[in-house]
Amino acid sequence: MTINKDTIYTDYFEKTQNNNLKQIGVKESIKNFIDFNLLKQYSIQKRINNSTEYLLQLKKESEKFKDSIYYSQEIVEPLLRDYYKKLKTERKVQLLLLKKELLNEKNIDKYINTLLKQINNNIYIFEKEVEKYSTIQKYKKPVYIDVFSLEKPLMDAIYNAPLNHTTIFKAIDGKIYFILVSEERQYLGNVVLDEIYINNSSENGKNEADLIYSKIKNPEDFLEAKNKYSKHTDKENSFYTDINNDTLYNYVKNVNEPTVFPPIKTNDGFKIYKYIFRDNFEDYNTSKNRIFENLKKTIEVNTLNDHLIQELKQKSFFKEDIYNIKKFQESLPGTYENFQKMELENEKILVLIGNDIKLTDKELLKHLKQISKEQYPNIVNFSQYILNEWENQAIINYYNSHFYEIDRNKEFYNNLENQLLIKFALKNITKDAQADIEGQQEFLKTHSDRLIWKERIQGTLYYCLNSEVEKIVLQMLNAGKSTQEIGNYFKGKTDSEKNVLLIINQGKYTRESVNLPTEEKLLKKIYTTDYKTGKLIIYINNIIKNDKMTLKELQTMFINEYIDYKIDTVMQQLKNEVVIHIDNLQEDYLIRKYGL
Repeated sequence: MTINKDTIYTDYFEKTQNNNLKQIGVKESIKNFIDFNLLKQYSIQKRINNSTEYLLQLKKESEKFKDSIYYSQEIVEPLLRDYYKKLKTERKVQLLLLKKELLNEKNIDKYINTLLKQINNNIYIFEKEVEKYSTIQKYKKPVYIDVFSLEKPLMDAIYNAPLNHTTIFKAIDGKIYFILVSEERQYLGNVVLDEIYINNSSENGKNEADLIYSKIKNPEDFLEAKNKYSKHTDKENSFYTDINNDTLYNYVKNVNEPTVFPPIKTNDGFKIYKYIFRDNFEDYNTSKNRIFENLKKTIEVNTLNDHLIQELKQKSFFKEDIYNIKKFQESLPGTYENFQKMELENEKILVLIGNDIKLTDKELLKHLKQISKEQYPNIVNFSQYILNEWENQAIINYYNSHFYEIDRNKEFYNNLENQLLIKFALKNITKDAQADIEGQQEFLKTHSDRLIWKERIQGTLYYCLNSEVEKIVLQMLNAGKSTQEIGNYFKGKTDSEKNVLLIINQGKYTRESVNLPTEEKLLKKIYTTDYKTGKLIIYINNIIKNDKMTLKELQTMFINEYIDYKIDTVMQQLKNEVVIHIDNLQEDYLIRKYGL
């Protein structure tokens, strides 16, 4: 089809409208596509695409998208699913990282087997061996750990280890870990707790904690007690991604609403916790973004960067001249003294990224001139290292500055631009409609037979705080007191919590809006009904049939009808101004494939 001078090919239409074609058919998909493009053209005519508001929104939305798919989904998706699988179960673990000097043992495997026998899968012996042989002491006692707190290969080994059986993990960098997993349990998620801390582990501390707990009658009292008794200066709530106190874990596991738990003994005192809420990662689709944000804060992000760099180096915008690199490295002199005198006559490009990011042999030589005489025997390795480091940083910089030009991102960015143009077009029409008083009046006049109130009451509403107020108002009404007299009687009166006893409104209302019976015939009399937590008295003075809607009522309650009308009007004007041609043969082809 063609829309003015724009040609839309069938394969493009089929690709972009695939879901619509399957769900609503060809005819409706074509209609929606034309409307979409007409609104897009309207936005461009109105220069919305150059407006500050549009450009700021485009920047905000595109950056959000960039964060979510910065790395290839082929790499990220399996990684996120693996972390999600681990998140479902927590493992209590001890770790022993062999000291470096022990790695120099002549028969390291024999040494490891001896140590394994000494530990004998015993958590208490493991703890003592950690004190003697481990580089880190953090995990000498069994603790539940956050799956993002350690590098992934080690975390994989922890989750692959059998319960209550010490295993060995040899890292790629030569480190050797002993792993003992003693327990596992359901992961509670990100738990938000508040706490009152009593820094006294004696019996007096327990008595103080019990006394404070007894004064907290409900969760709302917790903050006041915390400000008064807690030794913490921090008054903010805390996230707990790993709860190592079994009592606290069981408390949290069994509640779903704000709750204050009895005092729990800690190593140096007592704590009273208030549970606020927890985010339990029950569903992968709703959890994946949070997992990704956690992942980006870990060392594992380096692996993602390595994958990204390798992916980008396969793209056409990255050109590495292997021949020139080899010739440069072969030209490096045999001695440091000759190297210092080395100069290059003709500059050659070694690496070119895009059209203007380049590394030449002269620039590489300039970097190499900074090495010392002692390092010179490894000059070729140094040159390759500097070259790789430059490439990696330069290609990431190029990726960031040309992100939306990369093939896998370009289509989304175009779609985002178009969606925002439509959004702003409708916003612009809506704004014009809301300001078009003359048009609203004409619309009200043209549709007067439809924009009417078939039945409304005219009268006074008395919103009573409670039954006692209702009783007094009814007595005053039955005694013939006027609305003004009733209002003067209750003026300024409130209950003990400063709630106003009576609110009076007058005007026109539908029976539904004031909770009157929908079936029975209404009369000019007093009605009573419930309203929220209070009572409502309705004094009907008049019942109006076929009451015309006012302009103010249209603007406050039915403005969407006028906005829809304005959108339809604008769309029709655009269609009258545009030349559309649909290829019947191509349309028939799509209808045979997807249906009318």
